[in-house]
Amino acid sequence: MIRMWIAIAFYSLSLFFPYPHAAFRLQADTVSLTPSSPADAFSADHILAFATILMQQKQYYRAITEYRRFLYMFPHDKRRAMAHFRVGLAFYRGTDYEAALNVFGEVAEAYFDGPYGKLARLWQGECLMRQGKFEAADILYGNVGQRLDGGRAAAHAVYRHAWAVLNRHEWQEARERFHALPFNHPFRETAYHIAEKIPDIENSSRKSPLLAGILSAALPGSGQLYIGRRGDAWLAFVLNGLFLAGIFEALDHDQPGVAGMLGLFEAGWYAGNIYGAVNGAHKHNLHQARRFIQEIEDQFPYEPPSYSPTTELFGIRLGLRF
Repeated sequence: MIRMWIAIAFYSLSLFFPYPHAAFRLQADTVSLTPSSPADAFSADHILAFATILMQQKQYYRAITEYRRFLYMFPHDKRRAMAHFRVGLAFYRGTDYEAALNVFGEVAEAYFDGPYGKLARLWQGECLMRQGKFEAADILYGNVGQRLDGGRAAAHAVYRHAWAVLNRHEWQEARERFHALPFNHPFRETAYHIAEKIPDIENSSRKSPLLAGILSAALPGSGQLYIGRRGDAWLAFVLNGLFLAGIFEALDHDQPGVAGMLGLFEAGWYAGNIYGAVNGAHKHNLHQARRFIQEIEDQFPYEPPSYSPTTELFGIRLGLRF
């Protein structure tokens, strides 16, 4: 480094004080600012260590840059799978679930039989769950459980498969899946407690959309009152009552045209009153289901396993079997 800066200094001086002898004139191509090898400027261990610090500091996108720098500069390092996986994990931590899903897909394909390839499949499922794509997550976890056929990653896939069904609000099937976990399964006890809570949502204050529609058809506003929306109930009752009163008043004064026009408006309000009651019941049930699932997630938090990069920075490996 010192020799390089001395060369640059002599070259700069030669521009202002040219010597007649070529021996004293430095040519630009004699000064190389590029290290002779990547290790001259960076080491693999240093890059990975710095990326790990950035992850710990929650500077995820800077960490992605460092992991990608490592992948570019050290294409033959045995820790490429770990670095590639950590790119996806950084995207996930940064809540860019679509980008994380794509990177985990690359890892799963590139290192299919390796531990990081198996881990990446689990994290693909988590990305789908975070995006609310529960049907896609259901299919993915089912495929992962069948392909791996045993091992730690397969156990996680089977457990999260039941969670995907739960998030689809298929209560009975989810309960059966949680109860179907074998006794030696690492999540057996947790799954049992979750399964026992599922009847709570089925027996909770769910509202029947059909009943809400019938009530509103019989008396405008009563369906809204049934689902607990008192303001909407009062509004529907008053507006429909006013339109009906106007219709009768127009007929009483022998004004069929006015009565017909008011009747058209009343028909719209009446149909809207029924639709609002039915839709409100569905929204009420959806809110109850989401609240129930959120309570379970808070009580039984989950995240797929991931290697700690500090165990692999300097060639030390943890033997985790999948």
